[in-house]
Amino acid sequence: MNSILNAINVALFIGVAFVLVRKYWRSGQPAFLWLVVPLVLLPFLGMPLSHWVGTSMDRLGAGEVTGVFPFTLVETKRLTLGGLLFALNGVEHVVWSTFVLVAVLMFKRPRGAERKA
Repeated sequence: MNSILNAINVALFIGVAFVLVRKYWRSGQPAFLWLVVPLVLLPFLGMPLSHWVGTSMDRLGAGEVTGVFPFTLVETKRLTLGGLLFALNGVEHVVWSTFVLVAVLMFKRPRGAERKA
């Protein structure tokens, strides 16, 4: 089941990348290339990272020692499992939002468009 979902995700990421690159070629706006980072690269790179986190969470749940930061914080009781998941999720959203903001700020006003006062 997971391999089917991963294949669908990869196909969708390729489709989004194709559309964004095509939009860039037609408009010449580099913001479309910047959007490839949060919309394609980060989720694509996040797939193996997600697998690693899931495997480590399973090991923690089984009482095994991972010995890998940040999971050592849970092992030494400095952080709860929920707190760790919350922190990882928060970092992911901050990185993603930063790339989206940079991309949106890179959009230029089309040529010939007049400023309305």
